[in-house]
Amino acid sequence: MGAIDGILTGFEVAFSWQGILFVLLGVFVGTFIGMLPGLGPISAIAIMIPITYGMDPSLALVMMAGVYYGAVFGGSTSSILLNAPGISGTVASSFDGYPMAQQGKAGKALAIAAISSFAGGTISVVLLMILHQCLQVLPSRSDHLLILH
Repeated sequence: MGAIDGILTGFEVAFSWQGILFVLLGVFVGTFIGMLPGLGPISAIAIMIPITYGMDPSLALVMMAGVYYGAVFGGSTSSILLNAPGISGTVASSFDGYPMAQQGKAGKALAIAAISSFAGGTISVVLLMILHQCLQVLPSRSDHLLILH
């Protein structure tokens, strides 16, 4: 199976009604967990792993991607509204977002965070799909992966 066939198969799974349902569920749960200060995307995925045991593996991965991206956005919500970033990736949101929330512009700050999160995630996934062949060549020898020795 070539690279294009794999991408098309991924689109077929992701854009099926089950894929869209599970990604929306994952984003909702991830956003809720990410809003809690101190819980980030890794914690959200760890909480959701037992739910995915009986699921179709491709749908489980789609849901986990939604959980991850939702938790990253949820972390910016607590960072903007409470000035309590849960993970290091949302610290920058508190620099401008919390003062905006104190001025009564919390909705605008949350909208900027949501649009930026969506744009950054989309651009990074598209670039990864384009550059995955180049990145495959990098660890050509097994000793490149042995960082601990």
